[in-house]
Amino acid sequence: MTSTNHIIPFQLGKSQVRGSIVRLETTVSEIIKRHNYPSNIESLLADTLTITACLGSRMKHDGIFTIQAKGSGEVHTLFSDITNDGCLRGYVGLEDNFSKKDVDLNSLMGSGHISFTLDQGKYSKRYQGIVALEEQTISKSAELYFNNSEQLDTKFLNFNYYNSHKKNREKMISSGLIMLQKMPVKDTIEKEDYDKIWEDSLTFLSTLQNEEFLSNDLSSQDILLRLFNEVGVTIYDEIIIKDKCRCSQAKVEFAIKNLSKKELIDISDENGKIKVVCEFCKTERIFSHFN
Repeated sequence: MTSTNHIIPFQLGKSQVRGSIVRLETTVSEIIKRHNYPSNIESLLADTLTITACLGSRMKHDGIFTIQAKGSGEVHTLFSDITNDGCLRGYVGLEDNFSKKDVDLNSLMGSGHISFTLDQGKYSKRYQGIVALEEQTISKSAELYFNNSEQLDTKFLNFNYYNSHKKNREKMISSGLIMLQKMPVKDTIEKEDYDKIWEDSLTFLSTLQNEEFLSNDLSSQDILLRLFNEVGVTIYDEIIIKDKCRCSQAKVEFAIKNLSKKELIDISDENGKIKVVCEFCKTERIFSHFN
């Protein structure tokens, strides 16, 4: 049976609201299982990866979309990025003495900021939006980013199974979300209609339960039709999301060759070997000392 690892864009009403449903059955769980994170950090990374996949799926050209948070707390780094062809990766940087059980983003990371960066190289100007680490969840931070930077009312509803008992996960999607955005009103006469579609859509979305969304028994199309059939839903083609790191032997070797002799000595072991472990995929590579 093929795993569900996709994003499906959709529109509600007469294009007054656009959205995406993201359901990542194994992509997120494969990324997270390489790390030995406590469950609250697994949940935080799962939500961040899912939002990254959702927002990055809009790229029209070759490029990379990145969410990166830097804070003063016991979680000092939160990083996730995705390429235009759906290759997703991420990691969390923890202090050595990490012990928090909180799920509150602000409590975990302290003061700092979150950046949302779209880099499509030669195809367009690099864009970055930054919001302060003030919200309780990464979802609320993403909503704030859209409200401030693009003046679009936006709602993210995230789901993941990392707060569920492991024995209950077998028939569940590991992570996902539904995003809704209220599109700009084209005509003041239509404003009331736009507002009603938006409010109705939010009401319908609020009825969705964690177990229902994460169940393997329902397709993404089934969920959308159950939720939004009353306002009318147009469903588009799926976009596949993959667990794939971009590290390579050649990239690491190039970086090592550009280090000074002192730097090489500092990172070598007693046998002159250099061990490099990728923060994303945990691939370990051993190099001989470069002269």
